[in-house]
This record gives sequence, C-alpha cells and structure tokens, in this order.
Amino acid sequence: MTVNFDDIEILATDDGGGNIYYHNNEPFTGLIVEYHHGILIGEITVVKGSKNGRIALYYDNGRIQREYFQRYNRPYGIAKEWDKAGNLLQQHDFGLEYNPDPYL
Repeated sequence: MTVNFDDIEILATDDGGGNIYYHNNEPFTGLIVEYHHGILIGEITVVKGSKNGRIALYYDNGRIQREYFQRYNRPYGIAKEWDKAGNLLQQHDFGLEYNPDPYL
C-alpha cells in the first residue's frame, strides 16, 4: 500500500526514538511518499509503523539525492548520495542488515 505523507500521523516513538507512522489510527505498513508541488521528494518504507527498508530522497528536478536502508533505527546495506546532475558523490557500506539479536 502506498500513502502520501500528508495522510500519515506521527503519534509516538519506538524504543529507539524513531517515529511511529500511523494511517487510519493504525501503525502503517507500506510505502510513504511525499510530494512538493507535484514532484516526488521522498519515499520511506515502513513496517508496523517503523522505518524498515529503503529510504530515498529526491531533488526538485526528480533525480535521486540519497538512498539508504534502515531497520531498528540503524542503517544497513549500502548508502549512496548523488549531486543534482546525477553524479555519485559518496557511497558507504554499513554491512549486513542489522539484527538486534545475533542468535536469531
């Protein structure tokens, strides 16, 4: 399910201090998108109200600015940042997906 950020409420924070996103008074699972003057400027993947997966920010020209992955309020995987022309500025590998219990 995809929902516009304008239709999301932030009613609480999780144990790690991250926002919990609600839609229709329930913790949201799906993709939150945000537009500015009709141009996509952000995408957040959310599971049970918390950021869980890909997060992307876009320039006003429609090109991607940043892409990273987050779970349990921690980054994982490869984070990238581009300039407005689409040139890769930096990349950082945070390693494997964060697991709060290494015995699972």
